[in-house]
Amino acid sequence: DDLGFSDLGSYGGEIPTPHLDRLAHNGARFSAFYNSARCCPSRASLLTGLHPHQAGIGSFATA
Repeated sequence: DDLGFSDLGSYGGEIPTPHLDRLAHNGARFSAFYNSARCCPSRASLLTGLHPHQAGIGSFATA
């Protein structure tokens, strides 16, 4: 879970990542992105194309 974008070959990383490089070459390659400490906001952004607060993800649920 500690993979950074610059670890991948398609982003200039030193470690060979041929399958991920092929995926980046034939698919979408993101160049402007943000990550969150929790996975929910990042996942919501990835699935909706919106910023987390636009997708309604921005605070912890309370019981």
